[in-house]
Parts: sequence; C-alpha cells; structure tokens
Amino acid sequence: MDMVDMWNAVRRHALAFSIVLAVCVGLAVLLNEVVAPSYRANVSLVANLASNPESSTYNEFLASQMLTKTYEDTIQSRYVATEVKKKVSTPDSVTQMLKKIKVRTDPGTLVIMLSYTGEDPKQAVAIANAFAETFIAKSKEIVAGANVSILDLASLEETQKPVSPRKTMNIAIASFIGFFAGLSLALILDARHIRSRKRRQAQRHLPKDYPELSDALFRIEDKYKVQG
Repeated sequence: MDMVDMWNAVRRHALAFSIVLAVCVGLAVLLNEVVAPSYRANVSLVANLASNPESSTYNEFLASQMLTKTYEDTIQSRYVATEVKKKVSTPDSVTQMLKKIKVRTDPGTLVIMLSYTGEDPKQAVAIANAFAETFIAKSKEIVAGANVSILDLASLEETQKPVSPRKTMNIAIASFIGFFAGLSLALILDARHIRSRKRRQAQRHLPKDYPELSDALFRIEDKYKVQG
C-alpha cells in the first residue's frame, strides 16, 4: 500500500477520519481546561566553606562541592519544612510541601537549584523563598563553617507562567494520535468496502443457486494471502 492508496482511503472515508481527529483534539482541549495549572518558583543558592589559610583553594572547592549533597538533603528535610510551615500560611501539610519541592545540584559547581511547584504562583514564590531563607539560617547549626548565600530569589514575574498543563504540546500529541487513529480507521473501512464490492461483483457472475460459492472463494483468497 502506497501513499496514493492511503490518500484515497482517507478521501473516501473523510467523515470517519475527521471525527476521530476531532475527538482526540477535543479531549486534549478539555484536558487543558479541566486540569488546574501548576506554577514553579525557582531559587538559586551558592554554598561553600569558610576560607581556611591552611587549606588550598582547590581542596576548599572539593570540600564545598561534597557538602552540596548534604545541603540538598537538608533543604528537603522535615526539620526545614516545619520551620517554613511556621513562617508561611499554607493549607499544605509538611509532608505535602516536601512532595512539591525539588532540589538539585549541578556537578562541578557550588550552585544549588531549589524549586517549589504549587497551584498559586504567589504562594509558590513565598514558600520557595522561605525554604531558601530558612535553610541559610539553619545551615551553620548543621555544618560548622558553612557559608550559604542566595544568588537569585524566586520572583512572581517568572513564576506566573504555568509549567503544566502544557497546552500546545498536549494538542500537538493529540493531533498526532488522532491523525494515525483516523488513518487506521479509514484504511480498515476502505478494506471492508473493497471486499464487499468484490463480493457483490463475484455474486453477479456466479449461479444464483450457489450464493455461498463466492464466500468460499474469498476465504480461499484470504488463506493464500496470509500464507504469502
């Protein structure tokens, strides 16, 4: 089957193809409207140890880099989240807050990226900044000589754009699925149409006393097609 056959099948069954495509795209649009948007607030921190005259700069860098993993786990601890809960008014529990916060460190740097995802952009910004500030306030209690500072606080301007649902991507994926689903249905309907037309043509040339003969011939033809 070539492109011409596919095009002819779609043209003959344009209604079925259009309905399938429209249903898929419509479901994607409905999903975009039903799902509540989520907003992500981002904060960047830089962490290192206090300078030690007896240690080389390279060794200090390595030690600070090793600490970033400790800081990453500390930010996501119940200890810090409980302190944040006291500062920020939010209906979320400590456990729910910890599920919404993500912390990552980039290998080879001392930068810590902190993000908080929520349904209210203002609250997401407030909680993300509260996590950063609380961690900085508590960091020296956890690691002696720790030196953590904020590079960039979360801003409402950057957070106002929702990160989900991704409306354009959802519609694009739905269109892709709808196109191939519609094409498959059109090919199936076209194959049934061609088979039915051949059967009617065969019956016109066969004796009327043997209507089952045409069915037998088609079964034999299908058997050889499968074997071939």
